[in-house]
Amino acid sequence: MMLATEFTTRLSGKYVTVQPPCPNCGRPMHFARTIPGWGGLPDSCVFKCGECAVWVTESADERRGV
Repeated sequence: MMLATEFTTRLSGKYVTVQPPCPNCGRPMHFARTIPGWGGLPDSCVFKCGECAVWVTESADERRGV
């Protein structure tokens, strides 16, 4: 199993600390964009696997461990 590559990037005043592994191939996914939260919901981070074109959306709160 391939471990996620660590990186730090600033987006919308929040930090993403680890690229999630692709659920299909296990390679590190690439950050694609942030979807702003609305109505009290947190922002979402969208990641894409460059190898198998799988997309994953996660809550920014989950990414920060909140």
